[in-house]
Amino acid sequence: MLALDDYRQAVLLDQPLTTINSQELLDPPKKHLLTVKLLSDFSGSATAEYLRAEPEKARRALYALMIQARPFQFSNADLVKVDLLLASERRNESIHYIENNIDQVKRTGLKLWHGDITTLACDAIVNAANSELLGCFRPDHPCIDNAIHAKAGPRMRDDCARIMQLQGHREGTGEAKITRGYHLPARFVLHTVGPIHKGDDHLGIESKMLAKSYVSCLNLASQVLAIKTIAFCCISTGIYGFPAAVATKIAVETVTEWINKHPDRLNTIVFNVFCLRDQLLYEQALGTYHHA
Repeated sequence: MLALDDYRQAVLLDQPLTTINSQELLDPPKKHLLTVKLLSDFSGSATAEYLRAEPEKARRALYALMIQARPFQFSNADLVKVDLLLASERRNESIHYIENNIDQVKRTGLKLWHGDITTLACDAIVNAANSELLGCFRPDHPCIDNAIHAKAGPRMRDDCARIMQLQGHREGTGEAKITRGYHLPARFVLHTVGPIHKGDDHLGIESKMLAKSYVSCLNLASQVLAIKTIAFCCISTGIYGFPAAVATKIAVETVTEWINKHPDRLNTIVFNVFCLRDQLLYEQALGTYHHA
C-alpha cells in the first residue's frame, strides 16, 4: 500500500490552487462563451453549433466530454480555462457550512446532514471510489464518484492517476488515498474503495472491509493537520449494493470507536445522506448507539 508520504508532494497536497483570481470570474454570458470555446477545442466541432445551443445544453455537452476524458488529456492551458469556468460556476452555487447548517447529534462531534456533499464546506469529504481511483467515466451514471469529479474538475483525476502510477496496482478494498478538492468547497477529498456486496454469505468479510474504509479515511485524515472536519458519504450502499441498515450501524460504531481512541484529533465528523431512507437509518443508529 502506498503511504501518504510517498505521493504527497507528487500531488502538491499542501498547496492551494492559485490559477484563478477572484476578479477574473465570469458572468453568465462570458461563461457560455468559454463553455463553447472549450467544447470546440475538446471536440473539434464548429463553434457556431454550440453558440446557437442553450447554455445548459452546451454545459451538459462539456460535462460529458470532461467526465469521459482520460487522465492528462488536457494541456495546462486547457486546465487553466477549465479552472476559470468551474470557479465562476461555484461563485453562484449554494454552499453549506457545517457551523450553520448541521444539527448537533452527539457530544463526541458526530453530526448528520441531508444534502449534496459537493456543496458542503468542510476540510475534507469522502468519495466512494472504484479500484482504479480515476472516477466514473460514464456521464449518465448517477454515482457520487461522478458528482465529485465533475465539481472538482479534471485536475483531481490527474492527481488520482499520479497516485495510481506510483502505487503500481489497483486500490485495495478498504484502503484510502487523498487529493486536493480543487473546485469543491471542501479543501480535500478522501477516496476510498468500499466492498461490493456479493450476497449475505459474504456479509461478514464485507462488513470488516467497510469498517476498514472508515478507519482508513480517518487515519489518513489524521496525517493532514489542516483537516479538522470530515464528511462521509454512505460508502458502498449505492450501486455496490451493501445493505444500508447494516452499513449505517458499521459507520456509526466504527467512527465512534475511532473518536474515542483519538479524542483530540478531529472537531467534527459528518454523516452525509442524500435520501430519506438513509437519514432515518442514521437517526436511529446515532440515537441507539448514543444510549448504548
